[in-house]
Amino acid sequence: MPIRKRAKLRPETVSDGPNSPGMKEIAERVGVSKTTVHRALTGSGRISARTRERIVAVAAELDYAPNIVARSLRRQRTGTIGIITNGMSNSFYPSLLAAIEEAATGQGFSLLLACSSGSPEIESANIELLRERRVDGLLVSPASPVRNAADYERLKRAGVPFVYIDRFIPSVGADAVMTDHHLAGQIIASHLIGAGRRDIGVILPLNERQQVTSIQERMAGLMDVAGRRDARVTLIGDTAVTGPWEDYAAQSLGAFLDRGGRVDAVFGINDQIALGAMWACHNRGLRVPDHVAVVGYDDLEISSFVTPRLTTIRQPTRQIAWEAVKLLLSAIGSGRPEEPVHMRLRPTLMERESTPRVR
Repeated sequence: MPIRKRAKLRPETVSDGPNSPGMKEIAERVGVSKTTVHRALTGSGRISARTRERIVAVAAELDYAPNIVARSLRRQRTGTIGIITNGMSNSFYPSLLAAIEEAATGQGFSLLLACSSGSPEIESANIELLRERRVDGLLVSPASPVRNAADYERLKRAGVPFVYIDRFIPSVGADAVMTDHHLAGQIIASHLIGAGRRDIGVILPLNERQQVTSIQERMAGLMDVAGRRDARVTLIGDTAVTGPWEDYAAQSLGAFLDRGGRVDAVFGINDQIALGAMWACHNRGLRVPDHVAVVGYDDLEISSFVTPRLTTIRQPTRQIAWEAVKLLLSAIGSGRPEEPVHMRLRPTLMERESTPRVR
């Protein structure tokens, strides 16, 4: 008996084109060609509104969904945007992400989210993970201004569009959208000095590796005004931040005060730090703002529900999100080679009872 050669198995073709089984069944039910069905479901070509409605109704009845994998392979797109943030412990990022989702989904894109938790090593792994998922572009808030520069250079060489949000890596040029943090620092210093406070303590991580560009720029703006107006600035903190920001601030300011340190104003680089500072003052019998004025940053919801209510900087979160998505989609669509665009949006001082009124 002759030996029969075993036929090679050919992989089944994955398609959502006019000849796919789903579109064939829809065409038979509606009584139109498969090409017409394809045009109706992909938005290509001209067909009557009535025919399109009938096709969409039958597709819904059959629970038909176009094959996204096949479509992405043909178009070299997946319709997804990767996002890498520092984390969710600060509610600035959830608010930003909600606005990004609104902007991206309105343009037909879905999101894949990864959190670095402030770790450059985790951020590097997240970049590779999102590249493996074939995202069309990235929105990134780098954990360090220097550590992962090589990763972002590789993205540029590979032609993967990305936009910095809130902070950036100075050595790697790319589009960026953020609050004008330098201006915010100037606004804070002008407000405190105008209210008669000239001995300003700033609570922040003293380890420079943890001082991302947004913190560096806030400090530069504050120091600019303080230097011109002969106010003293004292840095308060530790080389490492462990645990919640509120605890870090309460312990750092508490230790400073217990050693005999004195300030008449405190700037926390975020609202959580400012709230921890208020707690440290309260525990030592110091009234806010009579003895110590306190300013935060981000305008978290809770800032309006503490006593006294917290003076803080409100970032234009929604505008940051929409401008960043707009820039990224522009790069995805055209791969434009122009010089990087850096957008710095104006912050707003939310003046409340934790600081005296400006004289």
